Amino acid sequence: MAGPISGRPIFQTLIGIVGSTTDASARLEKFSELVKSLVGSHDIPQLKDLADCMLAEETQFALFARPVLQQVAEQMEKLKNTELRELGLHILDKLRGRVVSFEEEDFLIRELLSDVFQAEGDWSEAAKCLAAINLETGTRCRTPLQKAEKYVKIAELYLEDDDAVAADTFCTRAAMVMHEVQDIPLQLRFRVCHARILDSKRKFLDAASKYCDLSQQTFGGQIATVDLLQLLKASVTCAILAPAGPQRSRILALLCKDERIRSVEHFEILHKMFMDRLIRGSEVKMFEESLLPHQKASLPDGQTVLEKAVLQHNVLAASRVYKNMLLPDLGLLLEVPAERAEKIAAKMIAERRLNGYIDQRSGIIHFDAGDENLQQWDRHIRNVCNEVNSVLIKVKEQSAMKDN
Repeated sequence: MAGPISGRPIFQTLIGIVGSTTDASARLEKFSELVKSLVGSHDIPQLKDLADCMLAEETQFALFARPVLQQVAEQMEKLKNTELRELGLHILDKLRGRVVSFEEEDFLIRELLSDVFQAEGDWSEAAKCLAAINLETGTRCRTPLQKAEKYVKIAELYLEDDDAVAADTFCTRAAMVMHEVQDIPLQLRFRVCHARILDSKRKFLDAASKYCDLSQQTFGGQIATVDLLQLLKASVTCAILAPAGPQRSRILALLCKDERIRSVEHFEILHKMFMDRLIRGSEVKMFEESLLPHQKASLPDGQTVLEKAVLQHNVLAASRVYKNMLLPDLGLLLEVPAERAEKIAAKMIAERRLNGYIDQRSGIIHFDAGDENLQQWDRHIRNVCNEVNSVLIKVKEQSAMKDN
């Protein structure tokens, strides 16, 4: 076994190994011992010099570069995080432009570096480390499962950094191979990623629908109940933030029919929305405290997504109670100035999410409840559709249990 060498110039040590024997396997064994010794003594400067020597052009060590760097990559996990980051970044810098010849070593080092960045909470750098791995055109053939797992992981990291655009890119790549993947937990992670991307892009109606669908599937018992409840909670949050209208009403009806919904946080505000009841400012403040940063962001008009959603809901709730009312009274009801109340109602009418019209001369808004018989017929159809949907979900669950 080679003795401690931390005080000796690494180049001379390598010369000594090469000159000590002509047997290739014996040389590789000595190189391996050298790497283990340097890692064991946490000698980062010597390890960096070793990498430099191996990757230097036109040296007598070129033939041993790959096996030695592979040894370094495999042993790096024994280093402290700060040491691993310093050495890993140094080697990756030296490999730049030569990755084709050192794909496996690049892969191992990037995975270790990504773990370090994750431990430090640097989600963006962790994602970038993995994103630079060549999974498609490299010399090593990756299975659909390996590609999907890596792409989903990268998307998850970008989502932690609130970068929905980059996350969407890698979620799309994962989608191209997911049909070949049978791993159920990975399929769930992929679908949750897609829902979270919609959530991050503030497409709350679509996100609520995706979260709700996922929360009602058991995946053959492979997913913990607490995780399914978390998805149901996410669906509730997105449904509350979604723009008021018929589509959101369908999501609210589906959520309120769920047997677990009463145990979910913010059920009260969800139920009020479903029953078309007015929501007060104090209730909104309590709900706002639980929101994520992107859900609190202000819109171009200065109001938050939550403020807009609640105001629109309260306009609809008012339309269920009153046939008409003065715009100042509508403002008092919504707890906003009359001018703002008029703008909100006018926009909803223009988008056909509210039936009615505004008489600006008299300052009165008229709500058109429509034909009561037609509304009752619509409710019957909606209930039938919800029941059919529940039956389909139960059929899927039964078939999944049989398959397993």
